[in-house]
Amino acid sequence: MDAILFVQLGSPADETPASVEKYLLEFLGDPHTLGNPPFFWNWLLRHIIAPKRAPKSALKYAEMVKCAGLGKMPLVYYTEKFSAEVGKILAEKYPQIMVRHAFEFGTTPTISDALKEFAIAKKTQIYVVPLFPQRSLVTTVAVRDLVSQAAKNFPQLSLQFIEGFSQNLIWQNAILQSVFANWNQKSAIVFSFHGTPSAWAKNGDPYSRDCADAFEYFQKKIIEKFPHAEIFCSYQSRFGHGKWLGPFTSSVLQELAQKRKSVLLVCPSFTADNLETLYEVDVELRNEFIRAGGSEFFRVPCLNDNADWASHFANEIIRIGEENLP
Repeated sequence: MDAILFVQLGSPADETPASVEKYLLEFLGDPHTLGNPPFFWNWLLRHIIAPKRAPKSALKYAEMVKCAGLGKMPLVYYTEKFSAEVGKILAEKYPQIMVRHAFEFGTTPTISDALKEFAIAKKTQIYVVPLFPQRSLVTTVAVRDLVSQAAKNFPQLSLQFIEGFSQNLIWQNAILQSVFANWNQKSAIVFSFHGTPSAWAKNGDPYSRDCADAFEYFQKKIIEKFPHAEIFCSYQSRFGHGKWLGPFTSSVLQELAQKRKSVLLVCPSFTADNLETLYEVDVELRNEFIRAGGSEFFRVPCLNDNADWASHFANEIIRIGEENLP
């Protein structure tokens, strides 16, 4: 192993409508995102959907950036910090390993940027780690295809992919520690995963199974320590009119609000906070919950650049790499 490439979904480069539109065109225009959209989709996206959505979405991004106070898009900020922290940790024992990150859509560095840097530095054995816990067409498969396509320009590079870590104890325990650190032992705990179309699961996409297995583990471990805990699994952020995985987070929160419950919400689909967690959840879902009669609403931050998480995950990548040595 000469190098590690962390790949994150991406983000608009900034909160301007032009940058947001560029991101939407790239993200929603990628065939992995919607899973074989109709033939007219790209025309519709380019001429109607992206231009219409960009100004509204830009306002949300602007509010998120302002509230986060990081000076840039939180997803970009935390991915940079996490990658740098892993690189710092590995440099102590493995100074020959170069650690870089890249984004699929919107901002830089791109996947091609990172691969070019590896090639210039004569790093040839590259471990690619998509920063998505659950495997899916829209996460790990998309990264594999995009990296493999970009790597055609760098034939000297050899790629190995570490795909999906939702069943890995390092990630599972990091999530549990975050839950226990933020839970008052009274609030209902809602594990809210990002939603995908139900048809994907029927066609063999492993995402829903990975979510269900992870939730089963979290529920078991929490109940072992706190038998009284109320724990729920749900899915958020639908797009379009087809059938999506459920129950929907909005419906679960509505029921809990009517019982005057307080809620601790966890978003295990993401390793870094982003528009979905910081705006759709922290602002929109929270407001809906409080308006419906809910008592208090808390959310567990994503793992972001947590030092323990970065350290343990870095060592886990090395362990996996050593296991795969010929």
